[in-house]
Amino acid sequence: MSHQRILDEVAKTSIQLMLKETFYGHFFTSILKDVSERTNSIATTITSNQLIKLIVNPNYWDNELKVPGNEQATKDLRYGAIKHQILHIVFKHALRFPEFGNKKLFGIASDLAANQYINSEQLKENAIRMEDFPEFKLTRGQSIDYYYRHLSDELDDMQNDNSGGDDSDDNEDEQDSDNKDSDGLNESQRRLKELMEDEENEHLEQHQFWNEFEKLSSAEQKMIEAAINESIVNSVSRIKSKDYGKLPGGLQQYINLLMDSLKPNVNWRRVLRIFTASSSRTRLKNTIRRPSKRYGTTPGIKIQCKQKILVAIDTSGSVNEDELREFFGELYYIWKHGAEIFVVECDTHIHNKYIYTGRPPEVISGRGGTAFDAPIEYANDTYLPDAVVYFTDGYAPAPSIICRKPILWMVTSQGIEEDAWDFLPGRKVKMVKQLV
Repeated sequence: MSHQRILDEVAKTSIQLMLKETFYGHFFTSILKDVSERTNSIATTITSNQLIKLIVNPNYWDNELKVPGNEQATKDLRYGAIKHQILHIVFKHALRFPEFGNKKLFGIASDLAANQYINSEQLKENAIRMEDFPEFKLTRGQSIDYYYRHLSDELDDMQNDNSGGDDSDDNEDEQDSDNKDSDGLNESQRRLKELMEDEENEHLEQHQFWNEFEKLSSAEQKMIEAAINESIVNSVSRIKSKDYGKLPGGLQQYINLLMDSLKPNVNWRRVLRIFTASSSRTRLKNTIRRPSKRYGTTPGIKIQCKQKILVAIDTSGSVNEDELREFFGELYYIWKHGAEIFVVECDTHIHNKYIYTGRPPEVISGRGGTAFDAPIEYANDTYLPDAVVYFTDGYAPAPSIICRKPILWMVTSQGIEEDAWDFLPGRKVKMVKQLV
């Protein structure tokens, strides 16, 4: 079996996605692909540098996802298998894995959430489908929370019935009782029981690497989530409105809410323009594409501007983990607009310094008290930036050192109130989520 041949066939499936459902096709281009026997079927995992990778078992691809003598049915199954994994990633099921107590039930709920958006002929006969649970009366287009909660309630009811629970509601569901077999379970309950007791279900085994996400630090999880968000936004931006309108309503609603939540608290383009106007570095670059208009020489010269920003991150004990994640979320937007970012983590002193490359650190240093002087002094005497951005909750004495460059204070939503922050020199912005 040629691994390269299988990768080529995966690429052909990707082209089918691009032609039929462009959102999934564009999203799939952001995922690494590999052929490996680490899984018995097809699954997603993470690389050592926290990138999501799709891995395909060669035997599963060549045999389990193949219908002998029926090329179209084979294409359909492979198309559905890949689309299934894409939906798991889009919905961030692996990242949500740690939030739920019953991991197997979470796996069943996640397959219900994903498979409802896949055509029946593109799913294997034993796939977990909404149609497997007619008596549960599940609503389509819902989140995994909805399916997990409903399945959990049904599981509790089944366990209570088996333990000889209250018979006061014996007449409540007479119609459902007609569907029950000798074991006292209806079709939906029997399917749920079967899945919960199956230790080798090929579809649930596709989630085998999700526990790897549970072991990641919050910063690493945030980085993966940011990468998924970026892939979703990029995929939506590349497709036509009519193609986006063809997506199922539940998926559209999820994406719309996600994109609204990703809108930055501050218009960083405008902030950076202000900083550029007030203080910027420029350099001259020779170019053969742009002859000098004044002197008529070739090569000409081109003026290039580059923002050099020092970002101070308040890592004192009064700043909680959610606020730190919010800091790095906003920092990502500054970096995306092309600025050169140098980060200093500080409480009363600077504890860590590094060039920001779009990824949050694994460990945050500090967690003591708060004083604003150290980063300002570092900016004035050592780094010499064009501007300073200080992320903080604002709970500290006024800085005793004057910042020689424009400074922007990003104050957390739970930080010091606006009517009490006049002691902070420069521009100040409250990090309150914008309503749209």
